[in-house]
Amino acid sequence: MIQLPPGAYRPATDRWGSFKRLSASLPEGSLAVVDRRVARLHPTLIPALKARKPRAVVQLTGGEVAKTFESLEQVLAAGLSMPRSGTLLAVGGGTVGDVCTVAAHLLKRGVRLVQVPTTLLAAVDSSLGGKGAVDMTVRGQVVKNPVGVFHYAEEAWLCPELYASLSETQLREGALEAWKMVASLDAELFRAYARRAPSLERMVKDARRLKESVCAKDPYEHEGLRRVLNFGHTFGHVLESVSRFELSHGDAVGLGMLCALDVGRALGITPDDVAWRVEDALHQGPGVLGRERTAELFARAKIKDVVALLAADKKAGSAGELRMVLLTDLGTAVVRDVSADQWQALWPTWTRGERP
Repeated sequence: MIQLPPGAYRPATDRWGSFKRLSASLPEGSLAVVDRRVARLHPTLIPALKARKPRAVVQLTGGEVAKTFESLEQVLAAGLSMPRSGTLLAVGGGTVGDVCTVAAHLLKRGVRLVQVPTTLLAAVDSSLGGKGAVDMTVRGQVVKNPVGVFHYAEEAWLCPELYASLSETQLREGALEAWKMVASLDAELFRAYARRAPSLERMVKDARRLKESVCAKDPYEHEGLRRVLNFGHTFGHVLESVSRFELSHGDAVGLGMLCALDVGRALGITPDDVAWRVEDALHQGPGVLGRERTAELFARAKIKDVVALLAADKKAGSAGELRMVLLTDLGTAVVRDVSADQWQALWPTWTRGERP
């Protein structure tokens, strides 16, 4: 039997239970990286880790400020003495998970990674799929995720007690990412969600199942099949950047989905009734922010700055065209090249907070 190297693609292994119970399986001498706010909110977490005699416990401040080369260096320095058989445990939201994924890939050319998502957003999305990245500043603008790796976690721990301290905003952010996958991948499930919102655990399991079904077919994005997971991300990342990350990733993806529905309608790819139905469901279900928030943020930016941010996006084509995920129906999507003229025609209505 061939032994897979650390970080290679493997089907998702999810373990549900309390952190204390699951942490009993952590090998001694592991490196743990913990969001310091999570540690403060859950005071039994650090003692449970220290009972496993870790090599080090590094605490980072979560949020986009964590995704820097400075944070990455801090984690790498703490793990310098790890053997290649060692384990890096990432306890936090998506930003802590991102930094740890890159660190796990670089330490000893790859160590074992265990993800413990502590936000709903990380649980439904970023802790699954192997991707990790850090941000860079280009011409004074923060560009999300231009430097990154693929390094799959060996397992994920889903600990319901960690989600009990989440705010309504954090729950909305995670729900928007989950509904993104449902709207673009599973029409029947979308209709069920629109009739009755799912429980948190059900939503996490559904979202992880849908994402895993895509990643299994294209684990390293060689085939382009994973692009469907970027529904809402093209303009979502722009909105995050122009807000200087006051706007959370989940809320940005929600607004980015509205932009994608507008682009799809304008190009004749997304039927009107599908666009209206999805937008209405996003308001009624997870509670997407209103279009006035998009208008407020775009009012801060010059269109040339938006063009520059889109050009720096890793999903852009070689000629600068946008490769956007657009719905063709409920549960189905395509990737289409969108010219600057096509999306800029929508700019006046977006800056007025109106639906084109």
